[in-house]
Amino acid sequence: MKELSFKTKKDANIKAHVRRALLDKKFATILLILLIFAAALLATINIKIVQYITSLLVSKTLVSSSTNQSVLYDLLEKIGKSPEEIAFILANYKQDSKFIESIIHELFYDYVQYDGAKLYVELLGLKLDIYNFCLWMVLNIVVVVVLSYFIYLLSGLIARSYETKLKTIFLNKLIDQDLHYFSQNKTGEIITSLVKDTSLIGQYIKDSTVSYIRTAFIVTISSIIMFAVDWKLALCVFGLLVVCMIGVFLFSLLSIKATKNINSLTKNYENEMSEKIYSIRLIKASGTFNQEKTYFENKAKQVDKKNKLKLLLSEIPSGLIIGGVGSFSMASVIFGVLLYFDESQTLISIITTFSSGVIVMTMPLLDLRMVLSQIPSAKSSSENIYKLLNQEITIDKHKEMILNEEIQNIKFKNLNFGYPDDQKVILKDFNLEFEKGKSYAFVGPTGSGKSTIAKFLLRFYDTTTGDVIVNDKFNIKDLNLKFWLDKIGYVDQEPQILSGTIYDNIKYGLNNVTNDQIIEAAKKAKLHDLIMSFENGYETILYERESQLSGGQKQRLVIARLILKNPEILILDEATSALDNKVEKEIQSELEKLMVGRTTFSIAHRLSTIKNFDKIFVIEPNKGVVQSGNYETLIKQEGIFKMLYEISH
Repeated sequence: MKELSFKTKKDANIKAHVRRALLDKKFATILLILLIFAAALLATINIKIVQYITSLLVSKTLVSSSTNQSVLYDLLEKIGKSPEEIAFILANYKQDSKFIESIIHELFYDYVQYDGAKLYVELLGLKLDIYNFCLWMVLNIVVVVVLSYFIYLLSGLIARSYETKLKTIFLNKLIDQDLHYFSQNKTGEIITSLVKDTSLIGQYIKDSTVSYIRTAFIVTISSIIMFAVDWKLALCVFGLLVVCMIGVFLFSLLSIKATKNINSLTKNYENEMSEKIYSIRLIKASGTFNQEKTYFENKAKQVDKKNKLKLLLSEIPSGLIIGGVGSFSMASVIFGVLLYFDESQTLISIITTFSSGVIVMTMPLLDLRMVLSQIPSAKSSSENIYKLLNQEITIDKHKEMILNEEIQNIKFKNLNFGYPDDQKVILKDFNLEFEKGKSYAFVGPTGSGKSTIAKFLLRFYDTTTGDVIVNDKFNIKDLNLKFWLDKIGYVDQEPQILSGTIYDNIKYGLNNVTNDQIIEAAKKAKLHDLIMSFENGYETILYERESQLSGGQKQRLVIARLILKNPEILILDEATSALDNKVEKEIQSELEKLMVGRTTFSIAHRLSTIKNFDKIFVIEPNKGVVQSGNYETLIKQEGIFKMLYEISH
């Protein structure tokens, strides 16, 4: 999938998203523009049709009145006939179609024809009367409705396609991100951007693409028609439109700034709510119900106050557009009366045409109002995504080098490390060597760097300086991470269980695994009987945060996963620290079976779990390895290990 650019804010603003969405679907975009143009053209043609219908109705009134001597006298006088000529015409007058047609042409419309039977306008070789024009108007409306359906369908497909692409790229970037990224950014904020912000951008692309293009086409074509009908009246009406749009633009800028501030406040509010819900057991155990209720009540009032200010500013452009649309109709009447007070027939025709023109422009302007109200939120969402995605990934997980041989040894050479978000150095000048098939344990106080060693092997982090060398020739930084991790099995103190079936959880990350193999692994992990006690067995869906399983059962599930994976290296990061003594012994027994023939690294919390390890390293903060040896040797030496041993006994 093509990578989106987020190198500069210009690349990541909302306009860039719209542009990329349209370019990604070039054929659909071209078709969309053509459909919008066709719909706009048909809609604006109705302005001209109304003009023709009005002209025919006025002319019909003239034809009906032509038998009235008084009316005829006034008409002849208007076209400049002398009293003698008028008297002669009236004395010899017989209703003549050519004569009436000449009066219509002279006084009103030079395009209206009269053949003695009906009034019509000749267009494209067709003689169209009032009924024909009404039929054309109805057909136009039907076609515009059908075209509008396909227009919104196409714009929706373009927007949803881009939204899906944006979410996929966002998720891919998150998966590739370094681990410290997730400690620097709140989980709630990341999820909000992944779900809500991408959806807001997709919705804006869908609505704005149609609204801007359609408004541009309709306003342009309507302007041409209305200026052609009467440029003086059009100039007055569109002058008012320009004033309204300037006001809309200015207040939209204020609304964008207000929305940016409120979105930041709202995001913090939502993140705090998310954290508190996640920590609901702590709240219940601490009895801080009223304290939390009061805090969030005050926070909600603060957010509500800011939202009201945002609403006050954001609805001003809407008011200007709605009011402006109404004022255009009134303006056409007011300015028309001022310009054509003494020409009532012309005034009726022009006002009718301009009123229909205003109606045609009303719908796209109302749509534009909705799009303008979306701009602040869309801009804020775009900035949020830019902020989260524009963070550098330091660990390249996609190197081409693949380790196809068995791991004979691993060496830590002159390692130095401090976490990216902390100035403190955890490990300094650290040198160790590990051989195939042996078991190694790391013991020491909190903050000494025990778990950091496991994170190096898993490449959660890279060393600040120094190297991790495999088989005396491969730097771990040069290896393809996926193939390297295929050789490693990891058991954390907090087992990672995903929502889904037990089958899915045991085989997670493994391909070409049969159900029989999964069941066999579960039996070896002493989990099969428990699974079969569930109504749906291995098809049982685990609830959110795997609440059906106890701590020991979760660990057994992870062990079943490792048995199925059959890794060369096993990393146990305080795997039994959260279990009671009985369960710990059961899990430890299963782990010891799993360790046979594998190179094992254990971050030890309880010394009883590492009695049979080949070598134990005792680490102190800022000092590195201060003791090493097997269990029996270390309990006899003065130092931290002996002290920990004596405390546990």
